[in-house]
Amino acid sequence: MTVPLSHGDARGTTMSGPRIAGARGIDPLPPVMPHDTAPSRMARLSSWLTGGAARMAGSGEDARREAGRRLFAQIGDFLSAHDLSPTEAHFRIARRYVLGEDSRLTRAVDDELARAGRLNPEFVDGLTGQAEAETHRQAERMASMADTLSRRLRDSERVIRQGQASTRDYETALSAEADGLDRDPRGTVARLIDLTAAAVARTQQLAERLDETRRETETLRTTLKEAQRAADEDHLTGLPNRRSFDARLRALSGDTDIDWAGPRHSVAICDIDNFKSINDRHGHDAGDRVLKMIGKHLCRELGVAAFVARHGGEEFACLFEDMEPADAIDRLDIAREALAARTLVNQTTGEGIGQLTFSAGVAAFYGNPASAMRTADEALYLAKRRGKNRVLQSQPGNRSDELDG
Repeated sequence: MTVPLSHGDARGTTMSGPRIAGARGIDPLPPVMPHDTAPSRMARLSSWLTGGAARMAGSGEDARREAGRRLFAQIGDFLSAHDLSPTEAHFRIARRYVLGEDSRLTRAVDDELARAGRLNPEFVDGLTGQAEAETHRQAERMASMADTLSRRLRDSERVIRQGQASTRDYETALSAEADGLDRDPRGTVARLIDLTAAAVARTQQLAERLDETRRETETLRTTLKEAQRAADEDHLTGLPNRRSFDARLRALSGDTDIDWAGPRHSVAICDIDNFKSINDRHGHDAGDRVLKMIGKHLCRELGVAAFVARHGGEEFACLFEDMEPADAIDRLDIAREALAARTLVNQTTGEGIGQLTFSAGVAAFYGNPASAMRTADEALYLAKRRGKNRVLQSQPGNRSDELDG
């Protein structure tokens, strides 16, 4: 059977997961009931997804509903094309592939399609198992390092206590010998020398143990920092990932020194235009190089004014601290025009890629990360619908189809 789609998204470019109904603030996936047929499960899954979209409040409701319906149709086509049962695990794999959120998963699926022409449940279950195993390995590694660090710190405390006890013993012995100095000066001096030599040796031994523990602790701390950095970093571009970006927004939300009466910060979502065609024509390696190049371009053009992260697929998120949306739009427009002025060539084949552009949606950040990102996504959706290669701002409470450019 020929697969009717390859990875893209519900609006012609990639949207990252949490802005689709069902990924956040929505009821859990419906359970698989005994003796269920695949059509009935698909119907319940459809009801869950569209019902979740209906419950999402705010501007651009119709646009989000339509995007959710289109996404679900693509996911349903994917599952149907490969006779995959609509389980939660299969749904999540299909969704990640359709949205292009995981380049390694996308490449694995495309390679299997090129080899076998279709997917089978065993292959898809293997992908699920690999993802779960990797998550488990990372968690185990972090837990192991944390346990070892805790042991080393306890060792340090024990060495310090032993050193304090050794000092007290030495002081007690000195006092005892001092009392006998008049009676046996020669013997007392000899014993004092022995006591002092033993105390010095003991102190040196404890110092060496403490120094060894300190070095091991510093090594573990460095390893933990590297592991934390890896968890917050996109493996392809080297930029902060979505987890890191969301944490940055949450940190700002908890800043009690900020007066949220007016917008102090702005957020933006940038999406590469027609990225799917680059992957289709030039391959995923070229697509990966484009993603890395765009990430560097945004960092270079926006500079210290923005915290740039890869948000998923071909989307990048930007946080402009202490900057109004109008100023953020100006900065992004400069970056957009600079990119559009370039002509790219596939370094491997020499074939021209042509002009590369991105669209962006900007929103004010009033302290609610979910609301700000949803509003920016609505503006991005509108920018795509109005012809791409532009930066637009959405306002809370306005319908996307009523915004002007």
